[in-house]
Amino acid sequence: MRERAPYTAAERNVEFTEVAGRHGALMIDRGTFKQVQEEVPVYLFASDRATTNIRAEANELFSWLKSARGWCELTYSDDARYFMKATVAGELSFQEVFYLFYVGEGAIPFIRQPQRYVQDGRRVRTITTKGTTLTNPEQFESQPKITVYGTGDITLYVGNKTVVLKGVTDPITLDTEMGNSYTSVNGIIVPANQKVSNALPNLGLGDTAFNWLGNVTKIEVVPRWWTI
Repeated sequence: MRERAPYTAAERNVEFTEVAGRHGALMIDRGTFKQVQEEVPVYLFASDRATTNIRAEANELFSWLKSARGWCELTYSDDARYFMKATVAGELSFQEVFYLFYVGEGAIPFIRQPQRYVQDGRRVRTITTKGTTLTNPEQFESQPKITVYGTGDITLYVGNKTVVLKGVTDPITLDTEMGNSYTSVNGIIVPANQKVSNALPNLGLGDTAFNWLGNVTKIEVVPRWWTI
């Protein structure tokens, strides 16, 4: 890296509409953030000057960055508490800056999701006692993955949110980020939305308590805390 990666806060997804006879503008806040374009300036060095040059090294780098599909994990070494979901969709280019093709200079144009996820937020928390709380360390509601182990009809209380589960026979996962509920039968993912009533819960700011009615042996939570 030629210099530290930029530290960018995502743009809030809002729309401003001017109204005749009104000062300023009306603001429609969609409650979301836009994706971020973040260029990281880098040098590229030939690993073996006797047998290769910058073009050969660049080809390997291009192949590595472009071969991945979908969102991939991006972590900066000077911000190791967080990780991001990023991709390299745009063109890549390196310019020779020193004699004999030994050094190239360019930038990696990452496009990333607006969230910077807390590394510790993907660790599973196991809850076996009613009233157990999880504390969100950030200032944004997170979209957790919650797996309920139990049987029969269960009413789950996550903070002030209520989710009703009907006829549970296998562990059921409520994935708020995906907007989906499912179970696993013999290693095969099976949709279970028909067993779930009410919206899937977020984890709010501060403490969120977990309670339930019915036969529950344990609850596993991946909180997915994040910031911008």
